[in-house]
Amino acid sequence: MTAQRHQLIKPTIDMKTILLLCLVAVATADQSARIANFQYGIEEDGSYAANYETTNGIKAQEDGISYPGNIPESGNYVRSGSYSYEWEGVTYTVTWTADENGFHPEGDHLPDFSHTREHIGGVEDHL
Repeated sequence: MTAQRHQLIKPTIDMKTILLLCLVAVATADQSARIANFQYGIEEDGSYAANYETTNGIKAQEDGISYPGNIPESGNYVRSGSYSYEWEGVTYTVTWTADENGFHPEGDHLPDFSHTREHIGGVEDHL
């Protein structure tokens, strides 16, 4: 990878990431909560890591790495992370990945859609 291509694929926190973090914050809003810890780091290879924790127990972490394409400003960015919060005495945790195929959340409290792709494939076979 050339230095020029590397410079074109700098990771940024995009609007979807900011929206996700805001939704978690709003859903678990506590007027007295403060950011207790926030860390963000970016490496020479374009990968990054970020995490934060609030005084009311919300925790989130995210990692990402870019996979450059064959032409400048193409390629893919793969992100993964988790967030957790407590609601009415129950701690909810979501782990997720986001890649060229979309956003993939997992959590004990979330519905299981793993069978959906197989079902769709079966329906497509009959079309």
